[in-house]
Amino acid sequence: MTIQTVKLSQLALSPLNVRKVAPQQIEQLAADIAAHGQLQNLIVYAEGKGFEVAAGGRRLRALKLLAKAKTIPAGHPVAVDVRSKAEAIELSLAENAQREAMHSADAVAAYGALRDEGSAPEDIAARFGVAVSYVTKVLRLSALHPDILASFAKDEIGMAEAQALTLTEDTERQLIALKAGRNANGIRRFLTEEKVKADSSLVQFVGIDAYTDAGGTITADMFAEEGQGYADNPALIERLAFERLSLIEAECRAEGWQDVRVSLSRPNDYYSFSGMAAEGRREPTDEEALAIADQETAIAERMAELDGDYWGDERLNKLRSVVRAREGELTYFTEGQKAEGAMILFIGHEGEVERCAVQGKNRKAKSAGEPPAKPDFPASMTESLTKIKTLAVQEAVARDPALALDILIDALAGQIAKQQPCYAHPLTFRVERFDCSVNPDLLDGSSINSVAEWQDDYFAAIPDQSRFEAIRAMDADDKGRLLAIMVAGMLNGVEIPGMVRGARHDCFDRIALASGVDMTAKWSAPEAFFAKLTKPTMLKALAEAVSADAAANCANMKKGELAAACAGRIAGRGWLPPALRINEPR
Repeated sequence: MTIQTVKLSQLALSPLNVRKVAPQQIEQLAADIAAHGQLQNLIVYAEGKGFEVAAGGRRLRALKLLAKAKTIPAGHPVAVDVRSKAEAIELSLAENAQREAMHSADAVAAYGALRDEGSAPEDIAARFGVAVSYVTKVLRLSALHPDILASFAKDEIGMAEAQALTLTEDTERQLIALKAGRNANGIRRFLTEEKVKADSSLVQFVGIDAYTDAGGTITADMFAEEGQGYADNPALIERLAFERLSLIEAECRAEGWQDVRVSLSRPNDYYSFSGMAAEGRREPTDEEALAIADQETAIAERMAELDGDYWGDERLNKLRSVVRAREGELTYFTEGQKAEGAMILFIGHEGEVERCAVQGKNRKAKSAGEPPAKPDFPASMTESLTKIKTLAVQEAVARDPALALDILIDALAGQIAKQQPCYAHPLTFRVERFDCSVNPDLLDGSSINSVAEWQDDYFAAIPDQSRFEAIRAMDADDKGRLLAIMVAGMLNGVEIPGMVRGARHDCFDRIALASGVDMTAKWSAPEAFFAKLTKPTMLKALAEAVSADAAANCANMKKGELAAACAGRIAGRGWLPPALRINEPR
Protein backbone atom coordinates (compact mmCIF):
# COMPACT_ATOMS: atom_id res chain seq x y z
CA MET A 1 0.00 0.00 0.00
CA THR A 2 1.37 3.38 -1.02
CA ILE A 3 -0.34 6.63 0.09
CA GLN A 4 0.67 9.66 -1.90
CA THR A 5 -0.84 12.83 -3.35
CA VAL A 6 -1.37 13.39 -7.06
CA LYS A 7 -2.87 16.23 -9.01
CA LEU A 8 -6.62 16.05 -9.63
CA SER A 9 -5.93 16.50 -13.36
CA GLN A 10 -4.00 13.19 -13.35
CA LEU A 11 -7.02 11.18 -12.14
CA ALA A 12 -9.68 9.49 -14.25
CA LEU A 13 -12.49 7.06 -13.37
CA SER A 14 -11.54 3.46 -14.11
CA PRO A 15 -13.80 1.60 -16.53
CA LEU A 16 -13.25 -1.41 -14.24
CA ASN A 17 -14.94 0.21 -11.22
CA VAL A 18 -17.63 -2.25 -10.07
CA ARG A 19 -20.22 0.48 -9.43
CA LYS A 20 -21.93 1.06 -12.80
CA VAL A 21 -25.12 2.86 -11.73
CA ALA A 22 -24.64 6.61 -11.86
CA PRO A 23 -24.29 7.88 -8.27
CA GLN A 24 -26.58 10.55 -6.86
CA GLN A 25 -26.17 13.56 -4.58
CA ILE A 26 -22.74 14.47 -5.96
CA GLU A 27 -23.50 18.14 -5.28
CA GLN A 28 -24.05 17.39 -1.59
CA LEU A 29 -20.78 15.44 -1.39
CA ALA A 30 -18.94 18.27 -3.15
CA ALA A 31 -20.29 20.75 -0.62
CA ASP A 32 -19.14 18.48 2.19
CA ILE A 33 -15.62 18.18 0.73
CA ALA A 34 -15.47 21.96 0.26
CA ALA A 35 -16.42 22.45 3.91
CA HIS A 36 -14.40 19.67 5.53
CA GLY A 37 -11.77 18.61 3.03
CA GLN A 38 -11.07 15.12 1.65
CA LEU A 39 -11.71 12.72 4.54
CA GLN A 40 -10.91 9.45 2.74
CA ASN A 41 -8.30 8.63 0.12
CA LEU A 42 -9.09 7.18 -3.31
CA ILE A 43 -7.87 3.71 -4.41
CA VAL A 44 -6.09 3.93 -7.76
CA TYR A 45 -3.75 2.06 -10.07
CA ALA A 46 -1.21 3.51 -12.50
CA GLU A 47 -2.32 3.75 -16.12
CA GLY A 48 -0.06 5.49 -18.65
CA LYS A 49 1.04 8.87 -17.31
CA GLY A 50 -1.86 9.10 -14.85
CA PHE A 51 -3.96 7.06 -12.47
CA GLU A 52 -7.39 5.47 -12.76
CA VAL A 53 -9.74 5.40 -9.76
CA ALA A 54 -11.07 1.94 -8.92
CA ALA A 55 -12.70 2.89 -5.58
CA GLY A 56 -13.85 6.39 -4.75
CA GLY A 57 -15.70 7.35 -7.92
CA ARG A 58 -18.20 9.57 -6.07
CA ARG A 59 -15.38 11.47 -4.38
CA LEU A 60 -13.62 11.91 -7.74
CA ARG A 61 -16.79 13.25 -9.36
CA ALA A 62 -17.30 15.65 -6.45
CA LEU A 63 -13.71 16.93 -6.72
CA LYS A 64 -14.09 17.40 -10.49
CA LEU A 65 -17.33 19.33 -9.85
CA LEU A 66 -15.49 21.63 -7.42
CA ALA A 67 -12.75 22.17 -9.98
CA LYS A 68 -15.29 23.00 -12.68
CA ALA A 69 -16.83 25.56 -10.33
CA LYS A 70 -13.28 26.92 -9.70
CA THR A 71 -13.68 26.21 -5.99
CA ILE A 72 -10.40 24.26 -6.19
CA PRO A 73 -7.72 24.36 -8.90
CA ALA A 74 -7.30 21.64 -11.53
CA GLY A 75 -3.99 20.74 -9.91
CA HIS A 76 -5.54 20.28 -6.45
CA PRO A 77 -3.59 17.57 -4.53
CA VAL A 78 -5.64 14.42 -3.91
CA ALA A 79 -4.68 11.68 -1.45
CA VAL A 80 -4.65 8.27 -3.15
CA ASP A 81 -3.76 4.69 -2.22
CA VAL A 82 -1.78 3.23 -5.15
CA ARG A 83 -2.35 -0.50 -5.75
CA SER A 84 -1.88 -2.99 -8.57
CA LYS A 85 -4.76 -3.14 -11.06
CA ALA A 86 -6.03 -6.53 -9.83
CA GLU A 87 -5.77 -5.49 -6.19
CA ALA A 88 -7.54 -2.18 -6.85
CA ILE A 89 -10.52 -3.88 -8.52
CA GLU A 90 -10.81 -6.36 -5.65
CA LEU A 91 -10.85 -3.48 -3.14
CA SER A 92 -13.47 -1.68 -5.23
CA LEU A 93 -15.78 -4.67 -4.93
CA ALA A 94 -15.12 -5.04 -1.19
CA GLU A 95 -15.74 -1.33 -0.48
CA ASN A 96 -19.10 -1.26 -2.31
CA ALA A 97 -20.30 -4.63 -1.02
CA GLN A 98 -19.57 -3.76 2.62
CA ARG A 99 -20.85 -0.20 2.52
CA GLU A 100 -23.80 0.31 4.89
CA ALA A 101 -26.03 3.36 4.81
CA MET A 102 -25.90 5.54 7.91
CA HIS A 103 -28.85 4.91 10.24
CA SER A 104 -31.30 7.80 10.18
CA ALA A 105 -30.90 8.19 13.95
CA ASP A 106 -27.17 8.84 13.48
CA ALA A 107 -27.87 11.53 10.91
CA VAL A 108 -30.43 13.14 13.22
CA ALA A 109 -27.93 13.14 16.10
CA ALA A 110 -25.20 14.61 13.91
CA TYR A 111 -27.37 17.49 12.72
CA GLY A 112 -28.47 18.13 16.29
CA ALA A 113 -24.84 18.28 17.45
CA LEU A 114 -24.06 20.90 14.79
CA ARG A 115 -27.03 22.97 15.96
CA ASP A 116 -25.88 22.67 19.58
CA GLU A 117 -22.46 23.99 18.53
CA GLY A 118 -24.15 27.11 17.18
CA SER A 119 -24.60 26.32 13.49
CA ALA A 120 -27.73 27.83 11.90
CA PRO A 121 -29.91 25.66 9.62
CA GLU A 122 -28.76 27.72 6.64
CA ASP A 123 -25.10 27.03 7.49
CA ILE A 124 -25.72 23.29 7.91
CA ALA A 125 -27.60 23.18 4.62
CA ALA A 126 -24.75 24.93 2.81
CA ARG A 127 -22.13 22.62 4.30
CA PHE A 128 -23.93 19.46 3.25
CA GLY A 129 -25.52 20.71 0.03
CA VAL A 130 -29.11 20.05 1.10
CA ALA A 131 -32.24 22.19 1.31
CA VAL A 132 -32.82 24.32 4.41
CA SER A 133 -36.30 22.77 4.74
CA TYR A 134 -34.70 19.33 4.98
CA VAL A 135 -32.33 20.51 7.71
CA THR A 136 -35.23 22.07 9.62
CA LYS A 137 -37.09 18.77 9.62
CA VAL A 138 -34.06 16.78 10.77
CA LEU A 139 -33.38 19.30 13.55
CA ARG A 140 -37.00 18.97 14.67
CA LEU A 141 -36.46 15.22 14.99
CA SER A 142 -33.24 15.81 16.93
CA ALA A 143 -35.25 17.72 19.57
CA LEU A 144 -37.29 14.64 20.51
CA HIS A 145 -37.00 13.22 24.02
CA PRO A 146 -33.63 11.41 24.47
CA ASP A 147 -35.42 8.16 25.34
CA ILE A 148 -37.38 8.38 22.08
CA LEU A 149 -34.21 9.01 20.08
CA ALA A 150 -32.64 5.99 21.77
CA SER A 151 -35.65 3.84 20.81
CA PHE A 152 -35.39 5.20 17.26
CA ALA A 153 -31.72 4.21 17.08
CA LYS A 154 -32.57 0.68 18.27
CA ASP A 155 -35.37 0.41 15.66
CA GLU A 156 -37.94 0.03 18.46
CA ILE A 157 -39.92 2.77 16.74
CA GLY A 158 -39.86 3.75 13.09
CA MET A 159 -39.42 7.01 11.24
CA ALA A 160 -43.21 7.44 10.91
CA GLU A 161 -43.69 7.35 14.69
CA ALA A 162 -40.76 9.71 15.26
CA GLN A 163 -42.17 12.20 12.75
CA ALA A 164 -45.64 12.05 14.35
CA LEU A 165 -44.14 12.85 17.77
CA THR A 166 -42.77 16.18 16.46
CA LEU A 167 -46.33 17.57 16.64
CA THR A 168 -45.52 18.63 20.19
CA GLU A 169 -42.34 20.22 21.56
CA ASP A 170 -43.20 19.04 25.09
CA THR A 171 -40.80 16.11 25.47
CA GLU A 172 -42.68 14.58 28.42
CA ARG A 173 -45.89 14.69 26.41
CA GLN A 174 -44.03 12.96 23.58
CA LEU A 175 -43.38 10.00 25.90
CA ILE A 176 -47.04 9.88 26.94
CA ALA A 177 -48.16 10.08 23.30
CA LEU A 178 -45.83 7.25 22.27
CA LYS A 179 -47.25 5.00 24.98
CA ALA A 180 -50.88 5.95 24.31
CA GLY A 181 -50.78 6.05 20.51
CA ARG A 182 -48.75 2.89 19.80
CA ASN A 183 -48.32 3.73 16.10
CA ALA A 184 -47.95 6.85 13.94
CA ASN A 185 -51.69 7.30 13.32
CA GLY A 186 -52.52 6.74 16.98
CA ILE A 187 -49.85 9.24 18.06
CA ARG A 188 -51.21 11.89 15.71
CA ARG A 189 -54.77 11.30 16.96
CA PHE A 190 -53.61 11.58 20.57
CA LEU A 191 -51.63 14.79 20.04
CA THR A 192 -54.38 16.47 17.99
CA GLU A 193 -57.54 15.29 19.76
CA GLU A 194 -58.39 18.89 20.66
CA LYS A 195 -57.48 20.31 17.26
CA VAL A 196 -59.03 20.31 13.77
CA LYS A 197 -57.19 19.27 10.61
CA ALA A 198 -56.28 22.29 8.51
CA ASP A 199 -57.67 20.52 5.42
CA SER A 200 -60.99 19.65 7.09
CA SER A 201 -64.22 20.87 5.52
CA LEU A 202 -64.83 23.45 8.28
CA VAL A 203 -61.37 25.00 8.00
CA GLN A 204 -61.57 25.05 4.21
CA PHE A 205 -64.96 26.78 4.46
CA VAL A 206 -63.72 29.40 6.94
CA GLY A 207 -60.33 29.85 5.31
CA ILE A 208 -56.94 29.78 7.03
CA ASP A 209 -56.46 33.53 6.56
CA ALA A 210 -59.81 34.38 8.18
CA TYR A 211 -59.03 32.01 11.04
CA THR A 212 -55.56 33.42 11.73
CA ASP A 213 -56.83 37.01 11.33
CA ALA A 214 -59.30 36.23 14.13
CA GLY A 215 -56.46 35.12 16.40
CA GLY A 216 -56.40 31.41 15.60
CA THR A 217 -53.13 29.51 15.54
CA ILE A 218 -51.93 26.52 13.54
CA THR A 219 -49.79 23.58 14.63
CA ALA A 220 -47.76 22.68 11.57
CA ASP A 221 -47.18 19.04 10.70
CA MET A 222 -43.72 19.33 9.18
CA PHE A 223 -43.81 15.82 7.76
CA ALA A 224 -47.30 15.87 6.24
CA GLU A 225 -48.16 16.88 2.71
CA GLU A 226 -47.84 20.56 1.87
CA GLY A 227 -50.53 22.71 3.44
CA GLN A 228 -51.47 20.27 6.16
CA GLY A 229 -51.46 20.98 9.86
CA TYR A 230 -53.96 21.48 12.66
CA ALA A 231 -56.07 24.44 13.77
CA ASP A 232 -55.63 24.78 17.53
CA ASN A 233 -58.98 26.45 18.30
CA PRO A 234 -61.98 24.39 17.11
CA ALA A 235 -64.44 26.66 18.94
CA LEU A 236 -63.21 29.66 16.95
CA ILE A 237 -63.48 27.68 13.70
CA GLU A 238 -67.09 26.77 14.51
CA ARG A 239 -68.00 30.34 15.43
CA LEU A 240 -66.51 31.74 12.21
CA ALA A 241 -68.28 29.04 10.21
CA PHE A 242 -71.64 29.93 11.76
CA GLU A 243 -71.02 33.62 11.11
CA ARG A 244 -70.34 32.96 7.44
CA LEU A 245 -73.30 30.58 7.15
CA SER A 246 -75.57 33.19 8.69
CA LEU A 247 -74.64 35.58 5.87
CA ILE A 248 -75.51 32.96 3.26
CA GLU A 249 -78.74 32.22 5.11
CA ALA A 250 -79.62 35.94 5.02
CA GLU A 251 -79.07 35.92 1.24
CA CYS A 252 -81.48 32.98 0.88
CA ARG A 253 -84.12 34.73 2.97
CA ALA A 254 -83.66 37.87 0.89
CA GLU A 255 -84.39 35.71 -2.18
CA GLY A 256 -87.75 34.78 -0.62
CA TRP A 257 -87.07 31.50 1.21
CA GLN A 258 -89.03 31.51 4.45
CA ASP A 259 -87.67 28.24 5.80
CA VAL A 260 -83.86 28.07 5.74
CA ARG A 261 -82.05 25.37 7.68
CA VAL A 262 -78.32 25.42 8.26
CA SER A 263 -75.84 22.87 9.54
CA LEU A 264 -72.07 22.62 9.81
CA SER A 265 -72.27 19.18 8.19
CA ARG A 266 -74.72 17.11 6.17
CA PRO A 267 -77.90 16.73 8.30
CA ASN A 268 -78.36 13.28 9.79
CA ASP A 269 -81.82 12.95 8.21
CA TYR A 270 -80.72 14.41 4.86
CA TYR A 271 -81.69 11.37 2.82
CA SER A 272 -85.20 11.31 4.27
CA PHE A 273 -86.07 14.64 2.60
CA SER A 274 -88.08 14.86 -0.61
CA GLY A 275 -86.15 16.98 -3.06
CA MET A 276 -87.77 19.87 -4.91
CA ALA A 277 -87.10 20.30 -8.62
CA ALA A 278 -85.99 23.78 -9.60
CA GLU A 279 -88.27 25.83 -11.84
CA GLY A 280 -85.37 26.59 -14.11
CA ARG A 281 -81.78 27.63 -14.49
CA ARG A 282 -80.68 31.18 -15.04
CA GLU A 283 -77.85 32.09 -17.36
CA PRO A 284 -74.55 32.57 -15.50
CA THR A 285 -72.81 35.91 -15.45
CA ASP A 286 -69.60 36.22 -17.46
CA GLU A 287 -67.60 35.78 -14.24
CA GLU A 288 -69.60 32.71 -13.21
CA ALA A 289 -69.35 31.15 -16.67
CA LEU A 290 -65.58 31.64 -16.71
CA ALA A 291 -65.22 30.07 -13.26
CA ILE A 292 -67.31 27.02 -14.26
CA ALA A 293 -65.39 26.64 -17.52
CA ASP A 294 -62.08 26.73 -15.64
CA GLN A 295 -63.30 24.03 -13.26
CA GLU A 296 -64.57 21.84 -16.11
CA THR A 297 -61.22 22.19 -17.89
CA ALA A 298 -59.44 21.17 -14.71
CA ILE A 299 -61.77 18.16 -14.40
CA ALA A 300 -61.05 17.07 -17.98
CA GLU A 301 -57.29 17.42 -17.44
CA ARG A 302 -57.44 15.44 -14.20
CA MET A 303 -59.50 12.67 -15.84
CA ALA A 304 -56.93 12.46 -18.63
CA GLU A 305 -54.17 12.11 -16.02
CA LEU A 306 -56.05 9.32 -14.23
CA ASP A 307 -56.69 7.46 -17.51
CA GLY A 308 -59.98 5.90 -16.38
CA ASP A 309 -58.97 5.15 -12.77
CA TYR A 310 -61.20 7.83 -11.18
CA TRP A 311 -62.38 5.98 -8.07
CA GLY A 312 -61.56 7.77 -4.82
CA ASP A 313 -59.43 10.49 -6.34
CA GLU A 314 -59.68 13.38 -3.87
CA ARG A 315 -58.60 16.07 -6.30
CA LEU A 316 -61.18 15.03 -8.90
CA ASN A 317 -63.93 14.77 -6.28
CA LYS A 318 -63.13 18.24 -5.01
CA LEU A 319 -63.27 19.74 -8.50
CA ARG A 320 -66.64 18.08 -9.13
CA SER A 321 -68.00 19.30 -5.78
CA VAL A 322 -67.09 22.88 -6.65
CA VAL A 323 -68.84 22.62 -10.02
CA ARG A 324 -71.97 21.15 -8.39
CA ALA A 325 -72.02 23.99 -5.90
CA ARG A 326 -71.66 26.62 -8.64
CA GLU A 327 -74.34 24.97 -10.77
CA GLY A 328 -76.65 24.88 -7.75
CA GLU A 329 -76.34 28.63 -7.39
CA LEU A 330 -77.73 29.06 -10.93
CA THR A 331 -81.05 27.27 -10.32
CA TYR A 332 -84.13 29.28 -9.38
CA PHE A 333 -87.50 28.52 -7.76
CA THR A 334 -90.90 30.18 -7.85
CA GLU A 335 -92.17 32.30 -4.97
CA GLY A 336 -94.71 29.56 -4.23
CA GLN A 337 -91.98 26.96 -3.98
CA LYS A 338 -90.00 29.19 -1.65
CA ALA A 339 -93.04 29.69 0.57
CA GLU A 340 -93.97 26.01 0.77
CA GLY A 341 -90.55 24.35 0.70
CA ALA A 342 -87.32 24.73 2.59
CA MET A 343 -83.73 25.46 1.65
CA ILE A 344 -81.09 23.36 3.42
CA LEU A 345 -77.57 24.73 3.63
CA PHE A 346 -74.62 22.73 4.93
CA ILE A 347 -70.88 22.50 4.50
CA GLY A 348 -69.76 19.75 2.13
CA HIS A 349 -66.68 17.56 2.37
CA GLU A 350 -64.54 19.96 0.38
CA GLY A 351 -65.54 23.08 2.32
CA GLU A 352 -68.14 24.24 -0.22
CA VAL A 353 -71.71 25.23 0.71
CA GLU A 354 -74.17 22.61 -0.45
CA ARG A 355 -77.73 23.79 -1.16
CA CYS A 356 -80.71 21.48 -1.28
CA ALA A 357 -84.32 22.58 -1.82
CA VAL A 358 -86.82 20.18 -0.23
CA GLN A 359 -90.57 19.89 -0.25
CA GLY A 360 -92.87 20.57 2.67
CA LYS A 361 -92.28 22.52 5.85
CA ASN A 362 -92.25 19.33 7.92
CA ARG A 363 -90.48 20.79 10.88
CA LYS A 364 -89.79 24.08 12.51
CA ALA A 365 -87.32 26.16 10.59
CA LYS A 366 -83.83 26.20 12.03
CA SER A 367 -81.85 29.36 11.50
CA ALA A 368 -78.26 30.27 11.95
CA GLY A 369 -79.43 33.61 13.29
CA GLU A 370 -76.86 35.43 15.37
CA PRO A 371 -73.50 33.71 15.76
CA PRO A 372 -73.89 31.39 18.75
CA ALA A 373 -72.30 32.18 22.07
CA LYS A 374 -69.11 30.29 22.79
CA PRO A 375 -70.22 26.89 24.15
CA ASP A 376 -69.24 25.81 27.64
CA PHE A 377 -67.54 22.70 26.25
CA PRO A 378 -65.93 22.90 22.79
CA ALA A 379 -66.53 20.05 20.37
CA SER A 380 -63.03 18.66 20.93
CA MET A 381 -63.68 18.37 24.69
CA THR A 382 -67.04 16.70 24.01
CA GLU A 383 -65.20 14.18 21.83
CA SER A 384 -62.74 13.42 24.64
CA LEU A 385 -65.48 13.12 27.26
CA THR A 386 -67.61 10.82 25.12
CA LYS A 387 -64.52 8.67 24.59
CA ILE A 388 -64.24 8.38 28.38
CA LYS A 389 -67.92 7.44 28.58
CA THR A 390 -67.38 4.88 25.81
CA LEU A 391 -64.42 3.40 27.71
CA ALA A 392 -66.61 2.99 30.81
CA VAL A 393 -69.46 1.37 28.86
CA GLN A 394 -66.99 -0.91 27.04
CA GLU A 395 -65.67 -2.05 30.42
CA ALA A 396 -69.18 -2.77 31.70
CA VAL A 397 -70.16 -4.70 28.55
CA ALA A 398 -66.93 -6.72 28.69
CA ARG A 399 -68.02 -7.93 32.13
CA ASP A 400 -71.48 -8.95 30.93
CA PRO A 401 -71.51 -11.68 28.23
CA ALA A 402 -75.32 -11.82 28.18
CA LEU A 403 -75.52 -8.11 27.36
CA ALA A 404 -72.78 -8.47 24.73
CA LEU A 405 -74.79 -11.21 23.04
CA ASP A 406 -77.91 -8.99 23.06
CA ILE A 407 -75.92 -6.13 21.50
CA LEU A 408 -74.54 -8.40 18.80
CA ILE A 409 -77.97 -9.80 17.96
CA ASP A 410 -79.48 -6.30 17.92
CA ALA A 411 -76.80 -5.05 15.51
CA LEU A 412 -77.25 -8.04 13.20
CA ALA A 413 -81.06 -7.75 13.31
CA GLY A 414 -80.91 -4.05 12.51
CA GLN A 415 -78.85 -4.60 9.37
CA ILE A 416 -80.28 -7.92 8.20
CA ALA A 417 -83.93 -7.87 9.30
CA LYS A 418 -84.59 -4.12 9.22
CA GLN A 419 -82.16 -2.99 6.50
CA GLN A 420 -80.71 -0.28 8.72
CA PRO A 421 -77.39 1.22 7.63
CA CYS A 422 -74.37 0.01 9.61
CA TYR A 423 -73.60 3.53 10.89
CA ALA A 424 -76.94 3.62 12.76
CA HIS A 425 -75.59 1.26 15.43
CA PRO A 426 -72.69 1.81 17.84
CA LEU A 427 -71.40 -1.71 17.12
CA THR A 428 -69.64 -1.80 13.76
CA PHE A 429 -68.50 -4.84 11.83
CA ARG A 430 -65.29 -3.52 10.37
CA VAL A 431 -63.51 -6.12 12.49
CA GLU A 432 -61.22 -3.58 14.11
CA ARG A 433 -60.89 -2.21 17.58
CA PHE A 434 -62.36 1.24 18.15
CA ASP A 435 -59.51 3.52 19.25
CA CYS A 436 -60.50 5.35 22.43
CA SER A 437 -57.11 6.97 23.10
CA VAL A 438 -57.63 9.86 25.52
CA ASN A 439 -55.17 12.30 27.04
CA PRO A 440 -54.13 10.53 30.29
CA ASP A 441 -54.47 13.85 32.16
CA LEU A 442 -58.24 13.59 31.72
CA LEU A 443 -58.24 10.14 33.32
CA ASP A 444 -56.38 11.12 36.50
CA GLY A 445 -58.17 9.42 39.38
CA SER A 446 -60.38 7.38 37.04
CA SER A 447 -61.15 3.76 37.86
CA ILE A 448 -61.91 2.78 34.26
CA ASN A 449 -60.03 -0.30 33.03
CA SER A 450 -58.90 -0.46 29.40
CA VAL A 451 -60.65 -3.18 27.42
CA ALA A 452 -57.82 -2.95 24.88
CA GLU A 453 -55.39 -4.25 27.51
CA TRP A 454 -57.81 -7.05 28.44
CA GLN A 455 -58.02 -7.95 24.75
CA ASP A 456 -54.25 -8.17 24.40
CA ASP A 457 -53.99 -10.47 27.41
CA TYR A 458 -56.99 -12.63 26.56
CA PHE A 459 -56.25 -12.94 22.84
CA ALA A 460 -52.73 -14.17 23.58
CA ALA A 461 -54.26 -17.45 24.80
CA ILE A 462 -55.97 -18.11 21.45
CA PRO A 463 -53.76 -20.29 19.24
CA ASP A 464 -52.79 -19.20 15.72
CA GLN A 465 -53.37 -22.71 14.41
CA SER A 466 -56.59 -24.74 14.98
CA ARG A 467 -58.30 -21.62 16.37
CA PHE A 468 -61.79 -22.85 15.54
CA GLU A 469 -61.22 -26.15 17.31
CA ALA A 470 -59.86 -24.32 20.35
CA ILE A 471 -62.93 -22.08 20.50
CA ARG A 472 -65.23 -25.08 20.14
CA ALA A 473 -63.48 -26.67 23.11
CA MET A 474 -64.01 -23.65 25.38
CA ASP A 475 -66.61 -23.86 28.11
CA ALA A 476 -69.61 -21.52 28.01
CA ASP A 477 -68.10 -19.05 30.47
CA ASP A 478 -64.88 -18.64 28.47
CA LYS A 479 -66.80 -18.24 25.23
CA GLY A 480 -69.04 -15.64 26.83
CA ARG A 481 -66.03 -13.75 28.16
CA LEU A 482 -64.34 -13.79 24.75
CA LEU A 483 -67.52 -12.60 23.05
CA ALA A 484 -68.03 -9.82 25.60
CA ILE A 485 -64.47 -8.51 25.25
CA MET A 486 -64.61 -8.49 21.44
CA VAL A 487 -68.03 -6.82 21.27
CA ALA A 488 -67.06 -4.25 23.92
CA GLY A 489 -63.90 -3.25 22.04
CA MET A 490 -65.89 -2.33 18.93
CA LEU A 491 -68.48 -0.12 20.64
CA ASN A 492 -68.35 3.51 19.58
CA GLY A 493 -70.30 6.19 21.43
CA VAL A 494 -67.99 9.09 20.57
CA GLU A 495 -69.29 12.44 19.31
CA ILE A 496 -66.76 14.13 17.03
CA PRO A 497 -66.70 17.82 15.99
CA GLY A 498 -69.30 18.67 13.36
CA MET A 499 -71.31 15.49 13.97
CA VAL A 500 -75.04 15.63 14.63
CA ARG A 501 -76.30 13.19 17.27
CA GLY A 502 -78.32 10.46 15.60
CA ALA A 503 -79.61 6.91 15.86
CA ARG A 504 -76.20 5.51 16.75
CA HIS A 505 -75.90 7.75 19.80
CA ASP A 506 -79.44 6.93 20.94
CA CYS A 507 -78.65 3.23 20.68
CA PHE A 508 -75.43 3.74 22.61
CA ASP A 509 -77.39 5.48 25.37
CA ARG A 510 -79.64 2.41 25.61
CA ILE A 511 -76.60 0.15 25.88
CA ALA A 512 -75.05 2.45 28.50
CA LEU A 513 -78.23 2.31 30.58
CA ALA A 514 -78.44 -1.46 30.23
CA SER A 515 -74.80 -1.83 31.31
CA GLY A 516 -75.58 -0.16 34.62
CA VAL A 517 -72.32 1.80 34.52
CA ASP A 518 -72.12 4.60 37.12
CA MET A 519 -70.05 7.36 35.57
CA THR A 520 -69.81 9.26 38.86
CA ALA A 521 -68.09 6.23 40.38
CA LYS A 522 -65.85 5.78 37.35
CA TRP A 523 -64.68 9.35 36.75
CA SER A 524 -64.17 12.53 38.71
CA ALA A 525 -63.09 15.72 36.97
CA PRO A 526 -59.32 16.22 37.49
CA GLU A 527 -57.56 19.57 37.55
CA ALA A 528 -56.29 19.00 33.98
CA PHE A 529 -59.91 18.88 32.80
CA PHE A 530 -60.84 22.22 34.38
CA ALA A 531 -57.62 23.82 33.12
CA LYS A 532 -58.90 23.35 29.55
CA LEU A 533 -62.15 25.23 30.25
CA THR A 534 -62.91 28.95 30.30
CA LYS A 535 -63.34 30.70 33.65
CA PRO A 536 -67.11 31.23 33.12
CA THR A 537 -67.55 27.50 32.45
CA MET A 538 -65.55 26.57 35.55
CA LEU A 539 -67.62 28.94 37.70
CA LYS A 540 -70.82 27.51 36.21
CA ALA A 541 -69.70 23.98 37.09
CA LEU A 542 -68.79 25.11 40.62
CA ALA A 543 -72.24 26.67 41.06
CA GLU A 544 -73.95 23.48 39.82
CA ALA A 545 -71.87 21.12 41.93
CA VAL A 546 -71.44 23.15 45.13
CA SER A 547 -73.36 26.42 45.27
CA ALA A 548 -73.70 29.86 43.73
CA ASP A 549 -71.93 31.31 46.77
CA ALA A 550 -68.95 29.00 46.19
CA ALA A 551 -68.72 30.21 42.60
CA ALA A 552 -68.96 33.86 43.68
CA ASN A 553 -66.19 33.38 46.24
CA CYS A 554 -63.85 32.03 43.54
CA ALA A 555 -64.77 34.50 40.81
CA ASN A 556 -61.63 36.63 41.21
CA MET A 557 -59.16 33.74 41.16
CA LYS A 558 -56.66 33.37 38.33
CA LYS A 559 -57.47 30.60 35.87
CA GLY A 560 -54.87 28.14 37.21
CA GLU A 561 -55.94 28.69 40.82
CA LEU A 562 -59.60 28.33 39.84
CA ALA A 563 -58.93 25.01 38.06
CA ALA A 564 -57.28 23.62 41.21
CA ALA A 565 -60.13 24.95 43.39
CA CYS A 566 -62.78 23.36 41.15
CA ALA A 567 -61.01 19.98 41.16
CA GLY A 568 -60.76 20.04 44.94
CA ARG A 569 -64.24 21.31 45.80
CA ILE A 570 -66.22 19.38 43.17
CA ALA A 571 -64.50 16.03 43.81
CA GLY A 572 -66.82 13.47 45.37
CA ARG A 573 -70.01 15.46 44.68
CA GLY A 574 -71.13 13.37 41.72
CA TRP A 575 -70.92 16.23 39.20
CA LEU A 576 -70.40 15.32 35.54
CA PRO A 577 -70.09 17.46 32.40
CA PRO A 578 -73.05 16.93 30.05
CA ALA A 579 -71.11 14.73 27.61
CA LEU A 580 -70.43 12.17 30.35
CA ARG A 581 -73.98 11.92 31.63
CA ILE A 582 -75.93 8.84 30.61
CA ASN A 583 -79.37 10.05 29.60
CA GLU A 584 -82.61 8.35 28.69
CA PRO A 585 -82.57 7.90 24.89
CA ARG A 586 -84.98 9.94 22.80
